[in-house]
Amino acid sequence: MKTTRLLFALMLLWTVMACKNETADPIDDTAKRAMKENNGLIGKWKLTEYLADPGDGSGTYREVTADVAHTIEFKENGEFIETKGQGQSSVPLFNAYKVLDDKRVELIPIDRSQPSHIWFYSDLSAAKVTLGYGCIEACSGKYVAVE
Repeated sequence: MKTTRLLFALMLLWTVMACKNETADPIDDTAKRAMKENNGLIGKWKLTEYLADPGDGSGTYREVTADVAHTIEFKENGEFIETKGQGQSSVPLFNAYKVLDDKRVELIPIDRSQPSHIWFYSDLSAAKVTLGYGCIEACSGKYVAVE
């Protein structure tokens, strides 16, 4: 009888420990997964908001729609990969990058006869980054880390 109770208690304990928390915050889980993947700029990033100012300072961040949605990836070996949304050209312009300092990254074009492009980054963490695309008027994107 003691053995049966002990086995039952162990099985119950094992069952309780095996259950996962269904009420966990998915955003918090995303951030935790991102911390495992992204190290500085290195990792895969998804655009969530973008800013396109008409030149008068009135621009505000807007939620991304399918036509402008895209992901970018900075690989450890210096390779740059961009997957663009439906409303954008599917022709990639850049395939490499070089971090210049703690605020700037140089994107190197596939056609090496073309000039490189400087992007500015801020608010960098393992889970998010804001990238400024080097426009004359204000333009930037807010990204979150993805797997």
